[in-house]
Order: sequence, then C-alpha cells, then structure tokens
Amino acid sequence: LYRSMKMPALCPTVIICPGNGCSQIRRSNWYGKLHEILTEKHGIRCICENFPDPLHARREIWVPHMRAAAEKHASGTDPKNVILVGHSSGAQAALRYAELYAVHGIVLVSATYSDLGDAHERASGYYPQPNGDDKSGESNPYLFNKMKENCKKWHQFHSDDDPFIPLHEAERIRDGLGLSDTYYMLPGRSHFFDYSTELLDAVLSMT
Repeated sequence: LYRSMKMPALCPTVIICPGNGCSQIRRSNWYGKLHEILTEKHGIRCICENFPDPLHARREIWVPHMRAAAEKHASGTDPKNVILVGHSSGAQAALRYAELYAVHGIVLVSATYSDLGDAHERASGYYPQPNGDDKSGESNPYLFNKMKENCKKWHQFHSDDDPFIPLHEAERIRDGLGLSDTYYMLPGRSHFFDYSTELLDAVLSMT
C-alpha cells in the first residue's frame, strides 16, 4: 500500500540512528537500503549520516548530535517534524531524546531496558542503574511519561532469537511506553542486522 505513494512536501524527515560500532553508516546493516528506498522510491527526506563517537555511542554526544540534525534537516524548519529510526544503541538514544524533545514519531529496533551487566554499555549513559543496597529503586531512570508526552507515535520491533538482548528486556520498554498494536515480535530476525520491509512500512505509516 505505502510503497507506491508520494509524500507531501512537509512529510517528516527521517533520521536513522545506528547501532554502535557503525563508523560507515550507509554500509552498515540495513541503514543505507532504507535510506535509498525512502529517498528514491518515496520522495521522503532521510538523513543517514555518520554519528560521532561511533564505538562508544555516548548519550552526552549522541543526543545533542540528533538534536542538531533535527534542527538542521527537519521539514518546515520545525525540529519536531522528524521520525527517528533507532537501532540498538540508536534506539536507546531515541528513547532519551524523547525525554527532552518533541518528535513526530519513533521506530525502535532491538531496544533494551538495561545494560545487561556490560560495562561498556553502562558507560554510554543510557541505562537505569540499581539504587541502594537492596536495589529497590533506580538512578538514571527512564522517564516514560515524558517520552509519551513528547512522542505520540511509536513502533517497536524485537525478535525472539536476538543474541544480545533477551525478549523480556524489550517487553519492559514496551510496557513502559504502553504499546500494544505497534509492538512487533518477529521470530527469527536475530538483532535485525538485515533489512526488513516491516521497518519501511512502520516509517511510512507515520508519514
């Protein structure tokens, strides 16, 4: 349905937020292919540019970078007129971005709730941490209410065989955002390293 449509002039700009370790974003995973399809087949402005600090993907660097991209490239010069497509670390950055800034829509791919005990991930600054000896609370919590206030359109994708992020981690994000019909558990997709038409359809459904 969506693949033959031409979008209006003020269609939101799509910003692809990659996983960490992707120093050449258009050659990594499915980012370049999604960019090509959106721009060439659908006439949608899509920003698929290298992020700074690609190995560590630190929140203090990535979220301001995303804001600068939104301010520079958003349709109609309105920085909230963007759709963030975040994969892996890029999904974590999109969540934290939405705590601070209004955004037209967000697609989360292979998002996790915690750092899963990985010190490198913990140092990126995205993840809540147990607070206190009894670990009954959290420091650096997700502000889901702010996320939902700033973004009304969410799609989330995860797979049952993701080798890095167990399904229950994604479900905690789903529950925090209150998603149901726009949460998709797609079997056998691993960490979504390959292009999926469902991601394209999710983006197009928000334009």
